[in-house]
Amino acid sequence: MKTERVIDFTHGGNLHGMWGAGVMLIFSSVAVGAGFPGFGGRLWTIPVAMVIGFVAGRTMGATILGASGAAAAQVYAPTAAGFYTQTFSHIDALEAKGDHRGAVAAWEAVAVSQPRNPWPLLRAGELYLRTLHEPAMALDRFRLARDIEGIAPEHHRYASQKIIDLYLGALRDEGRALVELRRLIDQHPGTREAEGARAALARLKGTP
Repeated sequence: MKTERVIDFTHGGNLHGMWGAGVMLIFSSVAVGAGFPGFGGRLWTIPVAMVIGFVAGRTMGATILGASGAAAAQVYAPTAAGFYTQTFSHIDALEAKGDHRGAVAAWEAVAVSQPRNPWPLLRAGELYLRTLHEPAMALDRFRLARDIEGIAPEHHRYASQKIIDLYLGALRDEGRALVELRRLIDQHPGTREAEGARAALARLKGTP
């Protein structure tokens, strides 16, 4: 499909390569016209410079684009960042094309194949919450992620916060929110998230 070809072209760093070639075209044309050392009157240097610019730009672009997904993984799921590009980039492409149902199904397939990895469940939960507007499904995915045995503390806190947000927001269940706030405080004492939960608990209970 045309959209998929555009995504593949962009993710390969080709747009950056074209930009690099354009920059070198301008530079080499000026250099030839101005008689710069090594360029003066040598028109053949222009296409050579453009090729060099394209290769350099393409390499840089591919590196930047490949790192962007890993950077996102580093924020939300650091343990997933090392293999993000190889494992998850095809799902990012589905999201970029607007195939959110396909993307969430793909994330859930990864969750089944990697049962100790919370990242695909967290991403599925985010899609259900923000894109598909299905808060009950989002809650289920965040709870599954939080309950993974051996989950890293930062992932556990993140999933817990999403659950609390859902109870306080779309699901409108303050009773469950109070339970989850107390759990977060007890399980992660001294953390920024626990302090935020303590403040939220006080507001809900109407205490100063």
